[in-house]
Amino acid sequence: MDFRFLGLGMGVIVGLLICVVIFKAVNKDGKVKTKYDEMQELQRGRAYKYSFWTLAGAETVVCLLQLAQVKLLMDPFTANLSCILLAALVHASYSVNHDAYIGLNTNYKRFVGICIGIGVFNFLISMLSFQHEGWIRDGVLQPPFANLLCAIIFIIIGVEMYIKNRTEKNEEED
Repeated sequence: MDFRFLGLGMGVIVGLLICVVIFKAVNKDGKVKTKYDEMQELQRGRAYKYSFWTLAGAETVVCLLQLAQVKLLMDPFTANLSCILLAALVHASYSVNHDAYIGLNTNYKRFVGICIGIGVFNFLISMLSFQHEGWIRDGVLQPPFANLLCAIIFIIIGVEMYIKNRTEKNEEED
């Protein structure tokens, strides 16, 4: 039995359960589903479209490089997950910048705090894995590096939301 795969599978299941708890915690009404108005739904649809094309383009590049037998700087899992995380960042950034990321029933401060907390947690996990087994083996980035990517993305999203909020408050004061 491949215990690494089993551990990854268990991690995904636990991660999904934690997501349910987090969604319930950040939504003011305690529900898992976030509510958006019509404008937000329209902008989120555009964000999904840009995110999809980002994912399709990034995965195409990875596939073409593999077909050309170019040695990637990361293992296949990390390469594919990097594409997914890039697409998620495109979606989140577009949504934040078009006022479509925070729902009508979302507690803003709690949401930003949780995003930054998840980023810090993933950063700490990545540092532990770096100390324990390292990120690079045979010149190739390994799956533990994905935690650092997750950390960077969550911190970017948290900072984007903070900047957006501060900019809007400054505009209201003027």
